[in-house]
Amino acid sequence: MSDWYYPGIGGIENHIECLAGQLVERGNEIHILTCGNKELQDKIGEHDALRRDMGITIHRIKGYTIKKWGAVVDPRISWIVNDVIKKENFDLIHAHSIYSPTAMVTAYVGKTLRNIPTLATNHSIWGEWRLGSLLQRTMREEFTRLDAVIAVSSAVKKDMERFCIDKPVFIIPGGVDCNRYYPDAKCREETRKLLGYEDNDIIIVTVGRLVPRKRMHELIQIMPHLTNQHNVKLLIVGDGPEKNKLMKLSKSLKVNEHVRFVGFSQDPRNYLNASDIFALCSVEEAFGLSILEAMACELPVAVKNVNGISDILDGNNILPHALDADGVKDNIEFLAGNVEIRSRLGQNNRKHVLTNFAWEGICEKTLGVYDFIDQAAEMDSNKYYNMKLAKIGRIAKRLMRFHEKNNKLNDRY
Repeated sequence: MSDWYYPGIGGIENHIECLAGQLVERGNEIHILTCGNKELQDKIGEHDALRRDMGITIHRIKGYTIKKWGAVVDPRISWIVNDVIKKENFDLIHAHSIYSPTAMVTAYVGKTLRNIPTLATNHSIWGEWRLGSLLQRTMREEFTRLDAVIAVSSAVKKDMERFCIDKPVFIIPGGVDCNRYYPDAKCREETRKLLGYEDNDIIIVTVGRLVPRKRMHELIQIMPHLTNQHNVKLLIVGDGPEKNKLMKLSKSLKVNEHVRFVGFSQDPRNYLNASDIFALCSVEEAFGLSILEAMACELPVAVKNVNGISDILDGNNILPHALDADGVKDNIEFLAGNVEIRSRLGQNNRKHVLTNFAWEGICEKTLGVYDFIDQAAEMDSNKYYNMKLAKIGRIAKRLMRFHEKNNKLNDRY
């Protein structure tokens, strides 16, 4: 369960959708608890009906929603969730995002009131400065209700250390549907023609929201140097509040003819296949799904080797580790001048993704955690009943001693 699911678009939404599909294929009954969306009710209804045919039941919780956050904040949510859990009789509860009110309330109700094995996957790096001491104490209390925690990267696991978690923490990354993201020569030719690119143009693509933490401005700032050295074009796939600012920056640097903004794309496969290099200057990535999707399409990547991105990059990648925009610029320049190396790195990247990030493998690892907490819950249950039996035994002994004492008193008188 999570507040963030379809029709939302993002890493958490994609993770839940793909994992649910894999679990159903393995014969599991899946229910997804999430918030509703009145504005897109028709679209949601069609989507949920298709998932129901696949064996996935979606429960849309109605309540007061903070639109900017996309989360339900409603005092009735505990009662609503409890009714769903009671009716469906779940065997296990998997919360997605420790910052999702719906997810953590469901985990709390399921564990505290129903004693159901419960775990949560944390998809985010929030940092110390965004969490006040009161919220941190609340989060620590929430973690005590969980049987285990999954982090999507080692950086996310490290970020959670401030909560002093005494539960097992497993690192299981997100995955990529490699049957959707793959190199497609025909798609490449058609998309480049549609965008008006020449065969000798070297296309650098980046995918992400146009927000400050993605640092898209750094890619635009290195374009004057790159255009002087190579016939490169920058393709920016995404939308957000920084768009106008970035467009003005490209004009002020006189590279606007080399930079194209194509806006938001729910499916960026065509743009990835049309490109030669994937680049990203973000320094706050909990995981980096867009990088994996590019690697699955056999693109070499020039990114900063920081946070969750470090878990994605292949250790055999011959590019130097970039920690800043200059490092990304140097790697792009190196790739732009070496067609054979671009091709070799791209092929290695896809093999790396198939081996380590295909959803089939991610699902198996997740099922391993399910088995772990199920066994732990059974042991806790046995321990609980043994404690109860021991307590009953102690009470019985006291009653017997009391009875014997009374008998002696009766014999005396």
